[in-house]
Amino acid sequence: MRLGYSEFSFGYAFTENLIRSTSLAPGGAPVFPNLFQEGRLGYDVRIDFPGCPLYFQYKSPDLMVRNTAAEISRHYLNGIATPFFRMHLMKRNLSQQHQLLIDLENQYPNSVYYAAPVLRSAHLFDAAYNSTAVHLRSVLFSPGEIGPLPDDKLHVVAYRDSLPYAWFCSKPREIRAFKFKDLVSQVERMFEEMRYGTLREMARTTLSNLMQLTSPQIRNSESAIRERFRASRTTHAEGMEQDEEIMEVVEDLLVSREVARVALGLDFIVAQPSA
Repeated sequence: MRLGYSEFSFGYAFTENLIRSTSLAPGGAPVFPNLFQEGRLGYDVRIDFPGCPLYFQYKSPDLMVRNTAAEISRHYLNGIATPFFRMHLMKRNLSQQHQLLIDLENQYPNSVYYAAPVLRSAHLFDAAYNSTAVHLRSVLFSPGEIGPLPDDKLHVVAYRDSLPYAWFCSKPREIRAFKFKDLVSQVERMFEEMRYGTLREMARTTLSNLMQLTSPQIRNSESAIRERFRASRTTHAEGMEQDEEIMEVVEDLLVSREVARVALGLDFIVAQPSA
């Protein structure tokens, strides 16, 4: 059963609600989500503050309402009862997306997640969006904990809102289901790591690490991506005083965002501690 709202709508609402909920999360500046704030200048970039990259792959699950679902009728999974959610993973023979997410998570532990909603209808989705709570009414799964896909068959994750765990299928295995509050605690600890000591250093290393995971075609397009952002900056910033050091950091982050979006299908967000 479909939920009544699209994966794109969920991803946008998750990110936009996260941006607006700074009282619940580490200061979200700068934030570079997919298709958001395009071409905007004047980010609240604090280059001498710690900065931590976060990556989200948004998924729209099916709502399972019949007891004939394999998770119940065949596997008898503990805690799974109707209604429950079934999140599909990209099949291995169609895309290497899942393995690339695992590789990225190996570089950035606790920073790469599948994000899926626990909102059963468009009405509940709209209510959560209006109360700035879509990210709070979602669950997060670690690609690394799911592990490499064993074959080219369809694999899914079954979950319920009330459970702190989920089930990776087709051969059932329990995995953790994180909530946003868990992510906040992890990010606060990551700010203490040396590689996140300043936004300037994080921006450089993040772009370098992302490029290692991409195709030669993407790597060769870095200059073209930079030129596009520079042209946009020139158009929007005419007559404005700009700090070149800050704009250099912003440019690295914008290129990273574009690479994450095109090569990995991810939204890239940077968290910084509140001043």
